[in-house]
Amino acid sequence: MQRTLLSDYARPMEKISYDDVARDFMRIVGLGRSSPDIRILSKLCRAFVKLPYENLTKIVRAHEFDSPEKRMRLPDIVLAEHLEFGAGGTCFSLTFFFGQVLRFAGFEAYPVFCDRSYGPATHCALVVKVKGANYLVDPGYLMEAPLPVPEVGESAMSGAASSLRLLRLGKSSHLLLFTDRMGTSRLRYRMRDVPVSACDFRRRWVDSFEWAMMRHLCVSRIIDGKQVYMRDCTIRRIETDRSRQESQRRGLASKAANSFGLEIGLVNAARDCLVRSSEKYRREKGGRIWTPDQQSR
Repeated sequence: MQRTLLSDYARPMEKISYDDVARDFMRIVGLGRSSPDIRILSKLCRAFVKLPYENLTKIVRAHEFDSPEKRMRLPDIVLAEHLEFGAGGTCFSLTFFFGQVLRFAGFEAYPVFCDRSYGPATHCALVVKVKGANYLVDPGYLMEAPLPVPEVGESAMSGAASSLRLLRLGKSSHLLLFTDRMGTSRLRYRMRDVPVSACDFRRRWVDSFEWAMMRHLCVSRIIDGKQVYMRDCTIRRIETDRSRQESQRRGLASKAANSFGLEIGLVNAARDCLVRSSEKYRREKGGRIWTPDQQSR
């Protein structure tokens, strides 16, 4: 089976190559092109994890454009909005961008889909080949280092908020990613070590604009060795041995901006989009969803 490399699935997304953006990213983080080995891959992961996982830009973009092609935040947009607003992206835009960086740096990589609790193929990551060995890198999950993909059994590494374990099911292509924290093991997703086609990657990216996660504000970032996570008006600070949670409805935009290094205008823009879409959702579905009120500014 011929692998679909990231350079291949870049073609239907407006440009054949994003080498210029990848080059700019590597210059910004102070890395030059050299032999594509595990040391360089680790440095790239540590540099790229500085881009937060956030759906604020995705929510805003969904309201700005009806066209799926214009909604997708491609690498040039992701890098520009990171520099201007402190933004990052969701798993599809981060995975595609990081794939372009890896390809420019000389690595062979391909995207994979991951099944999460809320549905199949609702997350994506990358498998990178380095000197005959495969490694999982997951910018959407804020993975700080490459995790070896085991041929049999499992592999493990420590992260900012928990330890990660990747377990292969027998001799199949199926793997399970677990987090271990404070004596508790939790399954995060199931994946197959099989390349995803360009068409399927694009299709799920377009589909993701209609998922339930688009009705909530979500941000996650690694800061000073800790994971800080926000969903709607709740902010959690997670470490390997403890977790603190606070509700922040009043002054949410300011708190979110300060906690994650985001431009406050971006937080307010996403909030306003949710206010408008919540009314539409209620009319069409008759359901109740969280709505940021005026006090959340």
